[in-house]
Amino acid sequence: MSTLQRKEKEKEQRRNAIVDAAQSLFFSKPYGEITIEAIAEKAQLAKGTLYLYFSNKEELYSAVALRGGRILNQMFKEKVKGKKNGLEKAFATGEAYYEFYKQHTQYFRMGLEAENLLVLDSDNATAKELMKVSNENLEMVLNAVVEGEKDGSIIPTLNPILTSIFLIQSTRAMIQLPPGFEMFLEQAGADKDVTLRFTLNALRLSLQNTRKEKVEGSLK
Repeated sequence: MSTLQRKEKEKEQRRNAIVDAAQSLFFSKPYGEITIEAIAEKAQLAKGTLYLYFSNKEELYSAVALRGGRILNQMFKEKVKGKKNGLEKAFATGEAYYEFYKQHTQYFRMGLEAENLLVLDSDNATAKELMKVSNENLEMVLNAVVEGEKDGSIIPTLNPILTSIFLIQSTRAMIQLPPGFEMFLEQAGADKDVTLRFTLNALRLSLQNTRKEKVEGSLK
């Protein structure tokens, strides 16, 4: 390994260590309670050294959220493998989204907060990469819907973009049930898994093309 390669590796290792420190704090405290100074202290670095790698707290938040976005991206890809048509692929992404929530709850939360904090509108390279990965995740749902309209498994008269947003937001809303609803479900003997299975099945039935009409398909 050359000296240049060694230095680049060391730089990447330090960058990852800083993101690890930031992640630990972002997972445990609200965004507004965390400072650059606290992240530098957690990473055992001087604040000036941290600024050599990240320009501000927003960029660090983007770096942590990006990790989650990449995990979700991979889960989507794995889940749609082998599905027979667009309808099955669309709902496989819904299942993957719920599994992502269960396995990576803090990344799920940060992904939503990134939207509210407008991190995705930032000019820094990390935020732009986060936007790119987020768009790829959305496009996988959209592509499944378009494929479903083409292969006849999804009603061909639906607008694919609106349908994709409907699927994502409906699934997200059921994942984020208010405490009162969750308590009601528990009292009724149901749980979140039952609720999500019901939601995905109801969504499937609302989009399924029972006439099996094959259409050429285009964004309407």
